[in-house]
Amino acid sequence: MKITVKMSGTFRTRFPDYDPRKGLDVEIPDGSKVSDILLFLGIPDSQGATVIMEGRVLPAVEELTHGSLINLFQIMSGG
Repeated sequence: MKITVKMSGTFRTRFPDYDPRKGLDVEIPDGSKVSDILLFLGIPDSQGATVIMEGRVLPAVEELTHGSLINLFQIMSGG
């Protein structure tokens, strides 16, 4: 299945040709979950990724659907 991923923060630097207006089109197996797309993109749990689709934060076990647009945000901390 095909999904589009829009990234923020340093995640986008992993992909030199990344265009923030278009996002990144990704082919993943049917039945893939949020955790699978993060693994596919090479983003470890320690990077603090938050995946949002249609205004909803998705848990790692959420199954993605063909044609989805997901937004990938990097959790930042500070004081």
